[in-house]
Amino acid sequence: MYQKTAGFAFTINALIFFFQALTKSIYPPLILPLREALGIDNAAVGFLVTLVFFGYALARYPSGVMADKWGCTKTIIIGSLAMAVSFLAVAFSRSFFIIALFTFLLGVSSGLYVTAGYTLAVLIGTKHRASLATAAFESFGMVAGIISPFLVSFFVLYLNWPCLFIVLGAALFCITLLFGSRQEMIQRLEQARSIDGLSSYNACGHSRVGFRELFREMIKPLGMLHDPFIKRFLIWSTLVGGLGAISWTGVNAFIPTFLVEQKGYSFESANTMFALIAVSGLTTKIALGLLADRFGSKRIMIVNLLLSVLFFYALTLAGAHWQLLLILISLGATSLNANMLINAYVLKSMPEQNRGAGFGLFCTAYTVIYSFGPYLTGLLSVAVGLSRAIQLSAAGAAAALLLVLCSGRLLPLQITAK
Repeated sequence: MYQKTAGFAFTINALIFFFQALTKSIYPPLILPLREALGIDNAAVGFLVTLVFFGYALARYPSGVMADKWGCTKTIIIGSLAMAVSFLAVAFSRSFFIIALFTFLLGVSSGLYVTAGYTLAVLIGTKHRASLATAAFESFGMVAGIISPFLVSFFVLYLNWPCLFIVLGAALFCITLLFGSRQEMIQRLEQARSIDGLSSYNACGHSRVGFRELFREMIKPLGMLHDPFIKRFLIWSTLVGGLGAISWTGVNAFIPTFLVEQKGYSFESANTMFALIAVSGLTTKIALGLLADRFGSKRIMIVNLLLSVLFFYALTLAGAHWQLLLILISLGATSLNANMLINAYVLKSMPEQNRGAGFGLFCTAYTVIYSFGPYLTGLLSVAVGLSRAIQLSAAGAAAALLLVLCSGRLLPLQITAK
């Protein structure tokens, strides 16, 4: 019975994570249909994509505190139900401003879920299989990125885009109810695994901590910023991660639109080509991690950022079909995996006593920065055209590259030696 509960909890939690990943991956293929349906320009539709990432960024850290004080199971149910309701609300909204509001709430709810979802997956995986459990759990998100373009193409061509959100919301609502039907059993499993020393979270899920106490817990880690060593490192790493990713989120959001409007592909063909990025990112992630372990995260970051800048330009200049395919595959191997490199570097370099809180602050701060990528690229495209906007968007990655190259002067010796 114990193993059945663990298997059930892991599977349902991973399915919720699949929908969480969809909140961010379905918008880029939907930009053209949304733009036409709402009568807006690239800046406005890019702003919708930004709202998803921005809401997600704001809620990631609170999700960890909620899981700590209320338990993973309760936090997962809260976040998942909010996601389901937000999907449905977007589907039934017709005003751009109402859609924008619920798109933001969709991002917030996915952020509320994600830290608790990860933690429960690791708890279920047991101490000796934590890495395997994390990899299996993340694979559901990667699959979501791969199939998103095909889902969008199907619903847009044969039904309509609101139907997609209705199906996603209804399916997630049913899955959440199924998860909630075993809430007490999952909480007991969560508590048992926590007692084994697998997590510092209060996995009992029966804490009566109120919102005031939650807020105090959220601001407590800010005290570490009084240490100039930690403060300098967090500022540097946040800028490297944020500026590098702001280029990618901006360009990535408009790749299907670029393929249709600038290269003459059909909507369905453009989305099929767009899926190559996710496939490439998935198949090269482990190899890139091994290279970073072998040659150092900073060296691989330099190469990765340099190649990303070159590929952004190459995307706008490519003429032949095979060239575009090669560039999209290359972008998946480099830009899509860039976050992994800076994440690993921060986790490795932060002092152990501040690692968890420091990484949480870093994740929230740099996600806030890169969330503005789609809006900025959309705004540039209105002013100078989409091809030129993609080229100008490379400036963020170029700035991140410069920061990494100058890290010897910007960072304390304790960090630069690593």
